[in-house]
Amino acid sequence: MIWHLQGQAAMNDKIVCNASPLIFLAQLGRLHLLNELFKETLVPDSAWDEAVRKPDVISKTLNKMKTSGDLHVITVKNRTAVSAMIGRLHIGEVEVIVGASELGIQNVILDDGYARNKAKQMGLNVTGTLGILIASRHKGIITDIDTEIDNLMSYGFRIDKAIVDQVRNLFRN
Repeated sequence: MIWHLQGQAAMNDKIVCNASPLIFLAQLGRLHLLNELFKETLVPDSAWDEAVRKPDVISKTLNKMKTSGDLHVITVKNRTAVSAMIGRLHIGEVEVIVGASELGIQNVILDDGYARNKAKQMGLNVTGTLGILIASRHKGIITDIDTEIDNLMSYGFRIDKAIVDQVRNLFRN
């Protein structure tokens, strides 16, 4: 299954996260799931800048998490690798992949399909916003996956309907 952690990212693992999962989880009021699922959530500078660029509730919530130590912003050092990967991938996605590799972290949160494929090619374990919701449902942290998916999609999250149907069916059995 492509949409959940499959035991690859244990709750005591660190994870490197891109901007879009942070934004979507904040919109859902579910940023706390990161702390409940992972030992430490790291966000590269460029992904952080994208997530907090608007002075809104999302940036306020993310800044609170950073101040409280629930989320850590990192600086990716290998600028050559970052520059080489820029193109189809955005800077935040590239920094997630390069940053995870630099720190020896195997787990990343990316929503963009191309970025997810590139991260997998680099040997990383990949999940996304939907995967976080699914893992949280598996662990009993959230109970109504259908409502979570509906809310997520109402915020503009795009995903193939067949995957959504599979996820919904997964929890109906």
